[in-house]
Amino acid sequence: MSRHPARKGVSDVDVVIASATYRELVERLKQRIRESQARAARAVNTELVMLYWSIGRDILDQQQAGGWGDDIVGRIAQDLATDTGSPRGFSRRNLFYMRRFAAMWPDPEKVQTLSAQIGWSHHQVLLDAYREDPDLYAWYAAKTVANRWPVRQLQAQIHLRLHERQGAVVSNFAEVVGPSDAQTLLHATKDPYVFDFLELTEDARERHLEQALIDDIQNFLIELGSGFAFYGRQRSLLVGDQEFFPDLLFFHHTLRRFVVIELKVGAFQPEYVGKMNFYLNAVDEQLRVGDDQESVGIILCTKHNETVAKLALHRVYAPIAVSTWQADTRVELPPAGVTDEVPEDLSELDEVRARLLDRVARRRSEIVDSDAERSAN
Repeated sequence: MSRHPARKGVSDVDVVIASATYRELVERLKQRIRESQARAARAVNTELVMLYWSIGRDILDQQQAGGWGDDIVGRIAQDLATDTGSPRGFSRRNLFYMRRFAAMWPDPEKVQTLSAQIGWSHHQVLLDAYREDPDLYAWYAAKTVANRWPVRQLQAQIHLRLHERQGAVVSNFAEVVGPSDAQTLLHATKDPYVFDFLELTEDARERHLEQALIDDIQNFLIELGSGFAFYGRQRSLLVGDQEFFPDLLFFHHTLRRFVVIELKVGAFQPEYVGKMNFYLNAVDEQLRVGDDQESVGIILCTKHNETVAKLALHRVYAPIAVSTWQADTRVELPPAGVTDEVPEDLSELDEVRARLLDRVARRRSEIVDSDAERSAN
């Protein structure tokens, strides 16, 4: 008797693959593969960053011990590129990044922590921005991990000075929730919110702003920050025999709170707080369940007077923040691989010039070949 199971017909296979059990199995396998790939990528990234740190450390130590100048870095780059076959990874410019990285973070344990969080390209961006400020370097590194920012998003947040905007709202958090919760709420807010992805006319009204934000909900959520999930727009709240419609409703998974956002085109007015307080009470009564915490309100205006906003929030017991929004700050990011940094050794300009001339020559040759091919046809 055969020890192998009998082969099923095509019809039996079709039945199996249509079943929930089969689909669940495939999903489990795909999830396992994705998790394994992610672990492998993190391990490779950690190894690469630690390698670069150790190279920078060795170069730095040898330069200090032997009194070598920066010209030697270019020669090291040539030898490493030739022997390893990786001219980009061990370019002169990248070696300077490695050396600067090692100088900024001399403690290998700290480097191990940083290397497990973000990739080398992120480190290059941070070295350009905060080579003299390790606290901000580490702050943006942690934010990158928490929000899973790609390199260009990190560049954008640095450009928009997120560290100055986060927690800068006028609020009553400290008066209505515990100290730790107040800090957590502040960290989830900012002032101003920058909606640089919007294109609004000068006569835009609240409904136009609301529609534009919903149309680009992905960028809107990125600007709001991690944890926000869109719950509804103009969601009906039936109170008594009347319906009320808050502009935007979110649920924050980390805070375990609903977040009501009211959009205003114009300056803050004290009566906005009363309306927001009413919305929060209604949301808590109708939507809050289980271990959900008290809902939070964010009033977004184009400007506000801090004294007026603080007085309007006084003796209001629902957590509310007053902030501003702007849509006219454009983030101009350099193309990938391009930096505004001035080389430490101006002789590097000759190398850059040579690469550019070579690129132009290759492109010119491609155009000539293409034209010749078209003529032949």
